Amino acid sequence: MFPTKKPTDLSTMATTLYSDALVAVLDNGTEFDPNLHLHISSMGRRLQRFTSAHDLLSGAQSGRFNCILVDASMADLPVADLARLICSYAVHCPIIVVTPSGSPATSVATTRFRVTFLPKQDDPAVIAEEVNASIRAFNEANRLEAYFLTLTPRERQVMKFVVEGLLNKQVAFKLNISEITVKAHRGRLMRKMNARTLPDLLYMAARLGPASGSVANELSAF
Repeated sequence: MFPTKKPTDLSTMATTLYSDALVAVLDNGTEFDPNLHLHISSMGRRLQRFTSAHDLLSGAQSGRFNCILVDASMADLPVADLARLICSYAVHCPIIVVTPSGSPATSVATTRFRVTFLPKQDDPAVIAEEVNASIRAFNEANRLEAYFLTLTPRERQVMKFVVEGLLNKQVAFKLNISEITVKAHRGRLMRKMNARTLPDLLYMAARLGPASGSVANELSAF
């Protein structure tokens, strides 16, 4: 069965989703083009700057940022600190690591959110747009989690089996309930998740994971 998760204050989550996004910027104050900060601010994003990984890791709460932008070329940012930062924060929000010009661009999706390695650009709007896309991904993930948290334990069970591809009668057998009851639960969970079709629900389930300690684990608890 799905473990029961401690209820979340959905009004607080809604505030997080629709208020101005907060972007943590880790740089030494000189490497990033000042125009990049202007581009990000012009998109309605608030910035909080850190000049050392230690300050970010020790002084910032892990759940407060919508995106983290890191200058990997900082002299006082060893690989160990960068790895620790990614491990600490990628489960909470997307991370963009700006690497030296000419480096390959790549993206890693081993946590709830992407970690993107993006080479420095002549046009600051390119990185600013990546920040914007990361914030959109953050909002979508939290919106889906808010939907998921409205499901009852039984609806979560039905969702788990539905996204695995089981038919209603197979779900009924698994849960020892009638097929009519399964259909009722399925209809309610589709409405609560705001999923119009089964592919919509499959997409949402995929977006809820993978993540250690997240809602996604509830979908793999059986």
